Amino acid sequence: MAQLFELRNFVNSKGEVLPYRILKPLDYDPTKKYPLVVSLPYGGQPGTDWIRQIEGSVAAELLSTDDNRKKYPAFIFIPHCPPGSGWGGIPYYPSIDSLVFDAISSLNTQFNIDSERRYVTGLSRGGYGAWNFICKRPDLFAAAIPVCGGGDTALASRAISVAVWAFHGKNDKNVPVSGSRDMINAMKNAGGHPRYTEFPDEGHNIWYKTSITPGLWDWLFSQRAND
Repeated sequence: MAQLFELRNFVNSKGEVLPYRILKPLDYDPTKKYPLVVSLPYGGQPGTDWIRQIEGSVAAELLSTDDNRKKYPAFIFIPHCPPGSGWGGIPYYPSIDSLVFDAISSLNTQFNIDSERRYVTGLSRGGYGAWNFICKRPDLFAAAIPVCGGGDTALASRAISVAVWAFHGKNDKNVPVSGSRDMINAMKNAGGHPRYTEFPDEGHNIWYKTSITPGLWDWLFSQRAND
């Protein structure tokens, strides 16, 4: 998988560096616009091992297969997280979310990305990040798939313009199921219309069921900002 993705560095105005990997659409045509999928790695990989971190980008792994690249032509973006940091949404834990937002915006100057079809997804730490990203920068994303994550319910109202399909296992001992339930309820109370799938007999390891949920990927790639 690492061989498919190009390793790059983004440097912001402060000199902060974000290593990331990006995969172009199959048969990329620079005259056409393509969606962008931001796949946030979960925790557990060494922060300095840029190959091992890709293993935590579960959506990127699935969408980079030949069949899915043909079915869902898109740019796939995997940011790398330094040791001791995260994507935001976890209290008292350092976040590099602003740096990632700047890197995402910079891609518009390099590739023909459809600004109305940017998506974010992640599992566990990445699930928290997906919630955080759409709450902090709802203008950047048309849709999100947070998996066994959680977020700040006080910010949920900011994300009601973003299409959300969240997933969680009822018996999750790593990330309490209340994390997803509370965010979903907060969005609904603010006027949003998120989708939520809870697996009643599953714990934290739900990606194998999430990834084969009927209609999930067709739903994601059909979403457009301002629809």
